[in-house]
Amino acid sequence: MRQVKPRDGRRLRRSQNKQVRQHARTPCSEDTHFAANRRLFEGRIKNLSAGGTYIQSKGRFVIGQEVVVAGPFAEDRSDVKRYGRIVRLDAQGFAVRFNL
Repeated sequence: MRQVKPRDGRRLRRSQNKQVRQHARTPCSEDTHFAANRRLFEGRIKNLSAGGTYIQSKGRFVIGQEVVVAGPFAEDRSDVKRYGRIVRLDAQGFAVRFNL
């Protein structure tokens, strides 16, 4: 099966058009606080992986914007701050790729 690499770095299987992810996602529904542009916001983490997260939130954000997210990122699910950048936006929220 041939894989192609789009500009954003993800690999796609051409025959099935499914994303092959570097880190598995885990669905969740956790309240969070995050900082962007020196302001504090509230949201809900909807999925989580070692490489990033998707957050439902109201507000205006931009792709490339730096964020600091507090969430259940430790092995014992305790809150830890993770730094990253917004890589995707939609009507309900945004996706963050963590700085690894």
